[in-house]
Amino acid sequence: MNKNEITKIVLSELLEEFYPKDAKKIDWMGSPLTNKNRPTYHHIEEVHELRTHKKDTSATRENGAILGVKSHRKLNILQTADPDLYECWNYLFKVINGMGVYPIDDVWKMVYSLKEKTEDTIYQKKLSRKENNC
Repeated sequence: MNKNEITKIVLSELLEEFYPKDAKKIDWMGSPLTNKNRPTYHHIEEVHELRTHKKDTSATRENGAILGVKSHRKLNILQTADPDLYECWNYLFKVINGMGVYPIDDVWKMVYSLKEKTEDTIYQKKLSRKENNC
């Protein structure tokens, strides 16, 4: 089985574990999961870090976070735009993953707080890029 197939299986397992049938389908960064914003697998501990420590780089349930395509893009932007905020997200993903159930209200409050900071950071980055092009 190739890594892509493994990732799909693990993502499916995560979705099944974290989203009971009646749960609102929201990714772990607070965005709705839809056909246009389909769920993706995010390695909480980055692949290059896994390689550095000679660990398996395949998707695993313990190292996975459920992100929609749009959230995954935003997280990738944060990695360079605000590494501290990126690390905050990954810490929160570890907390959610460790709970093993649909996040409780207090966790969603943290998600939405970080989401607001993320939107501000990305907006400021776009704004500064526009200012530099004028």
